[in-house]
Formats: sequence, structure tokens, C-alpha cells
Amino acid sequence: MATALNVFRTVTSNLFTSGNVLYTAPSRKTSIVLMIQISNTSNTTANVSFYHRANSSLGFTNVALAERFDIPAGDSASVIGGGTGKLVLETGQSVFARAGDNNKLQLVMSILETAND
Repeated sequence: MATALNVFRTVTSNLFTSGNVLYTAPSRKTSIVLMIQISNTSNTTANVSFYHRANSSLGFTNVALAERFDIPAGDSASVIGGGTGKLVLETGQSVFARAGDNNKLQLVMSILETAND
């Protein structure tokens, strides 16, 4: 069976202080993160940190996309480029998030996976 050239994915998640690997680019695919939107469903300001995570010879390497980014109560924010930027993930690379508090933040992420063969 032939592999689909382009596949769209939607990821949803609650964010926690322990951290979440939200998405990892699959084998033989390059993924383009089109959008990451976070909503603060609580009555107080909440913060979030986002990272691009890649494997290296020393383990994981995290590069901050947003560090302790505050989202006001009842508001939402776009993490990548104010909604106009994109993030490319090569096979095995991930998007990782850590919330400042539990049970406050919800995320939706749109991704385009492209076959490398």
C-alpha cells in the first residue's frame, strides 16, 4: 500500500506542570506545525513554556519557543509566530510543553505530515 504524501493531524491536550511531549514527527516524515493555540480556562493568569526537542548524542536538546509565557484568565494565545509562523520537525523531533499550573491550559495544534520517500 502506498504511503499518503500529505496527512493533516490535529493534536489536543491539557497541559501539566510535569510536562507533555505533544507530538513527535514519525519515521520517514517531515512535519510542519501550522498552528499552536493555547486557551486559559481558569480565572487566573497561567503561564506555559514550549520547546522544540531533538535527540542528540548527549540526550535531548530543548530549544525554547516560549519561556514562562503568561496567558491571562479566559484568554488564548498563539505560540508560533503570532499565528503566522510555522515550525518544521524532522523525523524524531518533538514539541514539548510545560505549564506553570495544572488544570488551567488547553492546547490545540495543527500539523501537516509529509512523506520523505
